[in-house]
Amino acid sequence: MTLDQNTANKAPGDPVRSTDWNDLAAAVLRHETGKLDLTGGTVTGPLTVQGGLTAPMLISQSLGVQLVKPNGQLGFDGIDAAAVTMLGLEIQFPTPTTLLLIGHGHGTTSDVNHALTMRILVDGAVTNKDGAKEWGAGYLAVPGGTWVPVTAIGTAQVTAGSHVVQLTATGTAGGSASLHAPTLWVIRLGGTG
Repeated sequence: MTLDQNTANKAPGDPVRSTDWNDLAAAVLRHETGKLDLTGGTVTGPLTVQGGLTAPMLISQSLGVQLVKPNGQLGFDGIDAAAVTMLGLEIQFPTPTTLLLIGHGHGTTSDVNHALTMRILVDGAVTNKDGAKEWGAGYLAVPGGTWVPVTAIGTAQVTAGSHVVQLTATGTAGGSASLHAPTLWVIRLGGTG
C-alpha cells in the first residue's frame, strides 16, 4: 500500500484523520516485516539490484583458487610401493572452508601389471576415503614408455587454522612408475556453515 502524499505532508496544527493514522501504522508494521535489514537477514523472494552489488565475503579467503606447483623437482621417477609426497603446502584458513582439490600430472608405469596411484591428502588423511574404498584417486597402469595424464579429485572440510594439503603417488612392488609435472589445485568453495 502506498501512502497518500497528503498523509505524509502535514503542517503543525493539521488534523490527522483516523484513516491517515491507520495507514501510517500499517506502513510502519509492513516496514518491520518486509524490510531488508542492513545487519543481515534472509530474502525469501526474488531480489533485483540496480547497479553494482558488493559482498565482502566473496572477496575473502573463504573463496578462491590456489595452485600448488613443484618447487624445484618437476619429475618423480622410480616410484615404488612407498608413498612419495610430490607436493605439499601448509595453508592458513581464516574461517572454516569446504575445499575441492584437484591433482594432475603425466605418468607412466613400467608395465600394465604395476600401477601408479595418485592421492590427495589433507592433514595426512586421504580425501574421499570410505572404509577401504577410495573415491577420486588417480589410477594408472599402461605399457612401459606410454605417458598419459592422470588426475585425482578430493573434497575436504577444514576448520579455521593451519592445514597441510599434499599430492602423493604410490607404485607397486616389483615395478616402477613415474609422474612428471604434478600440480595441485586448492579451490575454496566457501564456509561450511
